[in-house]
Amino acid sequence: MNNRLLLVDDESEIRELAIDFFSGAGYHLDLATSGNEAIARLKKQDYDVVITDLIMPDGDGRKVVSWVVENKPFMGAVVMTGYGSVESAVSLMKMGAADYILKPFMLDELKVVIDRCISNMGLREENRLLQEAYVRMQEVKNMKEKFLALTSHELKTPVTILNTMLGFIEQKTDSECGIREQLALMKKTVGNLTETITEMQQLAQSQEDTIPMHYQEVNLFNLIDEVVRDIKLLAADRQLEITVNRQGGEDAFLVVDAEKIRRVLFELLQNAVKFTPDQGSITVGISREAAEDDKLPRMLIHIADTGIGIAPADHEKIFEKFYKIQDAHSHHSSASAFLGGGLGIGLSLAKNLVEIQQGRISLTSDYDNGSTFTISLPCRESIPSR
Repeated sequence: MNNRLLLVDDESEIRELAIDFFSGAGYHLDLATSGNEAIARLKKQDYDVVITDLIMPDGDGRKVVSWVVENKPFMGAVVMTGYGSVESAVSLMKMGAADYILKPFMLDELKVVIDRCISNMGLREENRLLQEAYVRMQEVKNMKEKFLALTSHELKTPVTILNTMLGFIEQKTDSECGIREQLALMKKTVGNLTETITEMQQLAQSQEDTIPMHYQEVNLFNLIDEVVRDIKLLAADRQLEITVNRQGGEDAFLVVDAEKIRRVLFELLQNAVKFTPDQGSITVGISREAAEDDKLPRMLIHIADTGIGIAPADHEKIFEKFYKIQDAHSHHSSASAFLGGGLGIGLSLAKNLVEIQQGRISLTSDYDNGSTFTISLPCRESIPSR
């Protein structure tokens, strides 16, 4: 066990009995005859628990407890006191002492109090470490959000200038001068960067609830068809079967922000493309969920793939900003390649854009067994107020 104890008592009988008992029980016990002597020892040596008598002639237990609480709060302090001093012992516990025991007592009883104190101090230390870890986590989160907002803002202007200048150069360049292909590649690259900045800006706005919303009634199948067409072009070099399931009918009208839902569908379908190997399939379908109690009925959009799946431990994490399932060392950026990476903000943005519209996204998946993302949106009859 080897827990280190310091016993402070001016009665020699108690000290002698205690050293025999606790040494035999596997503890390392040091002794002090007064509060001042105890403090001198504490300045040189750390202990797991300090057991101190309350009333002593040369520096009492109150002085010892006060010093421990102020200078070494990771140590436990147990006060020994007579019945008439219970109120004083309780006041010391309020000040920071871990426990107290009434005299006279059996040494077995004192051992129980000490063991409980050691256990509680361990829990207190674990709690302190958890609190520190939480504070650090919040600091990192705040840094990420500031980075997201500042970066998206600072990059937007230079990228806009790049786009404008490339357009100007393209107009002034002879089609036979041999750099058309290079210009096209530059435009594509700047276009991808523009798309990333737009994602970052929308994510920052959605977190602050400042993103502008434009509600209208739309046919969800029309939105799905548009996005699927774009995804098929994006993944034209991948051997994937991407289909729309229309078993529920051709029409699915809903009041939503069409552009935001289009963005959500694109993010989820692009994610499915990246994590589904060639010869795999991706299916988009719609179902309806009946109203319950006084709640609105809901429209459900299902995006299912036969990809590599997502382990249950990662189901919540994938919606966090900048979270990546892939190993960072094997990361490679791509909009459509198998296991191609990005910044790790697409799913976080999708979740925010759905929740702003009183919707939610859920995931059903297991590792190596495909994934199904489900978007649930309320079937409202009027434009909601924010």
